[in-house]
Amino acid sequence: MRLLHRKTVPLPEPAPSVVILIPAKDEEERIAACIESVLKQDYASFRIVAIDDRSTDRTGEILDRLAKDEARLEVLHVPHGALPAGWTGKCHALDMAWKRTTSDWIFFVDSDVQLHPTALSKMMGQAAGREYDFLSVMTRLECETTWERLILPLAAGAVTIMYTVSMTNNDSRPRNAFANGQAMLVRRSVYAAVGGHEAVKHLITEDVELARLIKSRDYKTRLALGGDIASTRMYSTAGQMFRGWGRIYSGMSRRRPWRILGAIAFLFACGFSAYPAIAWGIVTGERGWLIASIAHLVLMTGALACIYRWSGNAMRYAVLFPFAAGAVVALLAFALKWCASGKVEWRGTQYKTDAA
Repeated sequence: MRLLHRKTVPLPEPAPSVVILIPAKDEEERIAACIESVLKQDYASFRIVAIDDRSTDRTGEILDRLAKDEARLEVLHVPHGALPAGWTGKCHALDMAWKRTTSDWIFFVDSDVQLHPTALSKMMGQAAGREYDFLSVMTRLECETTWERLILPLAAGAVTIMYTVSMTNNDSRPRNAFANGQAMLVRRSVYAAVGGHEAVKHLITEDVELARLIKSRDYKTRLALGGDIASTRMYSTAGQMFRGWGRIYSGMSRRRPWRILGAIAFLFACGFSAYPAIAWGIVTGERGWLIASIAHLVLMTGALACIYRWSGNAMRYAVLFPFAAGAVVALLAFALKWCASGKVEWRGTQYKTDAA
């Protein structure tokens, strides 16, 4: 997944055109920083379409102010009550926007993301240069509170393990595909061929489903580590964490509970078990048992430290595994509830999803 660290293949002249689509709903605190970071891209040919998706705060006003003095930025507004039946808000906003564009490539960026000035150039250098059709990156997690730093990297790590996301880059595994909707780059002709976001309009993890659809049609689909070119602050409150990860876990599993139940069982059998095993070794005085259980804990903590480092957070949080894992078990259990009911609330809208 270190694709972006490979040598970039030179782009043709002139460089392929790119439109950057940014859907935003109630993002008044972050949308300006996002747009400003996107405008600083050093790529030769791009324009931006930002979509104010039924916001109830100042998001639309801020976007209009930014667009007033910036010719590369166009703003669309989705009025309240304009969401068609059977669509999620994000899919509808993006479908409305891309049909107004004619670029060679489409770059989807979430409104809470900040890009390094070289982000688009690096992604296009790999995607167009190596003839990929779809490229998504895992962003660095911006965590400002102790709970964010402790829980979010482990919650994200659970997703990567549960769904073997690195297999996205294995063309011989057509069923394994993952994408991060925070930053996705797709060839326009491929996006149109699979039906775009309209093809996944009713699905709550539309980014993953779009990647699955594209890869199933034998297009080259890739996922890369991109913490050095993009960052995002995902969820800052407990409510956001439960709703956000509940949506991700239940949506990616297509309401099937088995991977979620397997993750919970794994955390108990291979994570929490280290601590009572060490206690048992101490109480019984069985040296072999004690050595094995301590080795288990050391190896596990080392693996966790890598997850925290890859997410852009301090490795020391790995030693607090029982607290982080307890929270992740709670998030997984919450996702099971949504798997059973099919009712998902996200960004002020409640959706009813079909069982797989």
